[in-house]
Amino acid sequence: MRRSNGVEQRSPGPAFSVPLAAWWGLSAGLVEVAISAARRVNTPLMDLGRDYAWMIPLALSGVFLLLGLFVFLTSQLWSRIDSRVVTIFLCSSLAFLDLLMLVPRLHHLAALTLALGIASQITRYVARHMESFHVLVRRTLRLLIGVLVVLAVGVPTARILSERGARAAIPPARAKAPNVLLITLDTVRAPSMSLFGYARRTTPYLEGFAKTGVVFDRALSTSPWTLPSHASMFTGRWYHELSADYAVPLDATYPTLAEYLTARGYATAGFVANLGYCGAQTGLARGFAHYEDYPVSWGQLVSSSILTRTIANNFRLRRLIGNDEHLNRKTADHLNNDVLQWLDRTGRRPFFIFVNYFDAHDPYLPSAPFDTKFGPGRPNGRHSPLHHWLFNPALGHRELDDATIQHERDAYDGALAYLDDRLGALFGALKERGLWDNTLVVITSDHGEEFGEHRVLEHGYSLYLPSIHVPLIVSLPGRVPTGKRIQTPISLRDLASTIVDLLDFTRDAPFPGRSLARYWETSPVPSRMQEEPLLAELTHVTGQPDWFPASKGDMKSLVFQGMRYIKNGDGAEELYDYSKDPWEVNNLAASAGHSETLAQFRVLLAKMVPH
Repeated sequence: MRRSNGVEQRSPGPAFSVPLAAWWGLSAGLVEVAISAARRVNTPLMDLGRDYAWMIPLALSGVFLLLGLFVFLTSQLWSRIDSRVVTIFLCSSLAFLDLLMLVPRLHHLAALTLALGIASQITRYVARHMESFHVLVRRTLRLLIGVLVVLAVGVPTARILSERGARAAIPPARAKAPNVLLITLDTVRAPSMSLFGYARRTTPYLEGFAKTGVVFDRALSTSPWTLPSHASMFTGRWYHELSADYAVPLDATYPTLAEYLTARGYATAGFVANLGYCGAQTGLARGFAHYEDYPVSWGQLVSSSILTRTIANNFRLRRLIGNDEHLNRKTADHLNNDVLQWLDRTGRRPFFIFVNYFDAHDPYLPSAPFDTKFGPGRPNGRHSPLHHWLFNPALGHRELDDATIQHERDAYDGALAYLDDRLGALFGALKERGLWDNTLVVITSDHGEEFGEHRVLEHGYSLYLPSIHVPLIVSLPGRVPTGKRIQTPISLRDLASTIVDLLDFTRDAPFPGRSLARYWETSPVPSRMQEEPLLAELTHVTGQPDWFPASKGDMKSLVFQGMRYIKNGDGAEELYDYSKDPWEVNNLAASAGHSETLAQFRVLLAKMVPH
């Protein structure tokens, strides 16, 4: 007992471990929120999501509560344990480990050692002042809970109010203006689609859908990774003209397609599943009145705090449980439901919807029956050797054998088949709602994927065709011809100008490039239709094998007059016959007969990309 203001108060018992643990969890969580907010000023592309301010303390308080409950139950079985002291030591250790893990380049083992040392000192001090600490916890716990509630309610509410304000500011739309549905199939390469001649029937639905519009057989992205490729599609600019890069979001220098269409009365919405490089923090959300990226889900809750995220994504743990799936992955079904729910409450305005599917991105884990559609399935459950090879430094980048790569291709092809099936479901739902006949549909990808061609895996590490040759289908009843295929190489840079052209908004359009409609509105000689070189770019990449081309420095490539030129970061040049050698096996750069062609490409590149 102790006496306070003449009133005897009982000392806290073992059950105090539970609120004590909650206090530590909330305190650590709110400090992590403050640190993350400060770091985000200089590192805007931090993979957090807009709900991190309440998800981090909620996730940590949940973990700490379980720890406190465990200590309390243990003390009931073993009375010699002082549950309060044990709880303080364990929770303060975890709290400081969580915060120390935010320190750049501090090894986790060093962080753990420091955290245990700090916790030991704190525990000694608090044990001598237990009553005062008890009072502190009692008085501040409700305040901490209140802050969490305010954040959990306030952050989503602010977003809702902002969206309502944005919708209210949209001007009237032109009568009968066509809707726009822009779909990017993240990481889908054209050579693995049966629509483009692949032996496996990975895209049977799209084969049928393609007959309703125009297919571009040689569409090229402007970069082999997500953010700059999407930024180029949205602005009509080349990679080197934009701010968008690995640590820098797309800035407001150039207008986006969403901004342009919003100003013309369109209801605009984005639904993205590539959270890290399509999330709102990347700048791609600019101009959209509604934008859904990071989900409110258990997986996202676990992913929010650095402590829980690090534990959940530990390579050893993932290999043990045989599941490498992203905790917060949004499947095609998830996206379809979000799109349809938004449409059902939007009203009668014309809409511009951007949908970014992520199911074909590593670790390639399609649901049944697609996981075994093109092979027996992964030998070790949902474990992806490729994912570990790329991102687990302990493996040392030992080259993968042919059998392992084939399992990855089987899984990837299954993911394509799943996407194809879900596109059919979405389009069927749009037809049921009577929205199909007046909707411009554009289906493409931001980049491709590599499976050992040129010893390169995944994407973002080279400019070879498997990384930038993407699908492109354009369909609009009554405006775009049906069943037509274009063989001339084109760039996705022209998408923005193409969309506004098909909507008849070309007079004041701010997008460079030219509408791709020119390829189906005339009948030119194919070999003479490519009036300008098509550029793709990639900046230097670190942390990957030194034989990956991007490990040697910035890269650039051009396609022009049937030839393809690549300039590597170390100055080495490559030249391929685009028509006869689509897998780029025979490098012609050393051939004496192509010296003039190389010289021409050097001049073209110098004109297009400033040094």
